[in-house]
Amino acid sequence: MWWAKEAREAYISIGEEYEATRRRPLPVADFATFGNKALDVGSGRGAQPRYLEHEHGFVVHCDLDRRMTPGGDSVECEATMMPFRDGAFDVVYFVAVIHHMPRDAAALALREARRVGRVAVATVWAPDVWRGREVAPGVWEVPWGGKARRIYFQYQLEDLLAMAPTRVLSAGVMRRGRHYNFYIVF
Repeated sequence: MWWAKEAREAYISIGEEYEATRRRPLPVADFATFGNKALDVGSGRGAQPRYLEHEHGFVVHCDLDRRMTPGGDSVECEATMMPFRDGAFDVVYFVAVIHHMPRDAAALALREARRVGRVAVATVWAPDVWRGREVAPGVWEVPWGGKARRIYFQYQLEDLLAMAPTRVLSAGVMRRGRHYNFYIVF
């Protein structure tokens, strides 16, 4: 789980500075009416948690460190081993999380999402041109100034579709500002 440690250290070190750049949520709850109980995996503290709380009556936020959650109902957990009972949530969100995981871990996390939720939504960053340095085929090291280096695994929409543990209900590309994201709903 080296990737989880790398992600935790990077986002703890850039914390508030990073969250200040996330003022607009990715409107994933607009895909459908999923239900009242939601799990926000890799929540962070930007605009995304507030948006999900507005859209659902009950939201649990989880991240690799409690300092990276918005507070309230939050849990420290890792996406491949979630501490929730089967079917505990109506929907599980992975907004900009899966691209920090190697393929085997990402596929396991998506299976976990379907174990704890009736429906799941996952997004990955889809830049036209990757900034940073390719450290292995499809693996990018993207610096945040001199404070941190973030690891991104480059996934295409076809990769998300292949990793989905069940039938995909919807898939495509969505935009937030100048950036694009691939998504699946399953």
